[in-house]
Amino acid sequence: MSDNMKAITRVSVTTQIVDSIKESIENGQFPVGEKLPAELALCEIMHVSRSSVREALYQLQAEGYVELKAGKGAFVRSSKPYDSYDAIRQWFVSNAPNLEDYTEIRLAIGPLAASLACERGTAKELQQLEHIHEQFVAANSKNDVPLLAQLDEQFHTQILIMSHNTLLQKLSELLLKELKQYRMMSIKAKKNSDNTVDEHVQILVAIKKRDKLEAQKAMLFHLNKARDGISSFVTGKKVGDEHDHTES
Repeated sequence: MSDNMKAITRVSVTTQIVDSIKESIENGQFPVGEKLPAELALCEIMHVSRSSVREALYQLQAEGYVELKAGKGAFVRSSKPYDSYDAIRQWFVSNAPNLEDYTEIRLAIGPLAASLACERGTAKELQQLEHIHEQFVAANSKNDVPLLAQLDEQFHTQILIMSHNTLLQKLSELLLKELKQYRMMSIKAKKNSDNTVDEHVQILVAIKKRDKLEAQKAMLFHLNKARDGISSFVTGKKVGDEHDHTES
């Protein structure tokens, strides 16, 4: 239970930092093009850890508010990013080649991780996966986009942890930074994440049953649906009806 409470607190702190910086950008305190205070300065101002600030900046970049420049810091990109269907679609069009590359890797990693999780995941790790899913369901009922994106990442990361394969985890970590923005944009593009909830349930049930083949199939189906959603969105089909699906 203590591990679960730590996870909730971490998400809450990150969300508070994001909301605070976002408000400062939207009210003009930090104009477009201006550099935000350095990470250590933000830590002192908000009395939070550097890891929480870093996670918040990655999320703000995913939402389109800031741009992170290596060795230079975070710069304000927009005060109203991706606030229209056309803007979201343009993001998908611009990033389609990279997204296809990432999806191909995930199609290889995901089913394998799910299979290994069935075999190697501990009861405590499975309990944590269930807890993450429960939080995802709750966030979906409120259409809390930033929290949904965070919890979706946690769900898939937890399965990788349960695989107890260090190399798989390292390969996945290479994708995390880019996938943050993809997750945010895909959830914004839809009115809800009901499809993702259903597909996560199928993955969770298979892992609980320790059914490796079923877990592989459930993960493969989930990732292929995400791939189909990207394709339909890029070609101009609005992602919002019950058959569309982009987040993963």
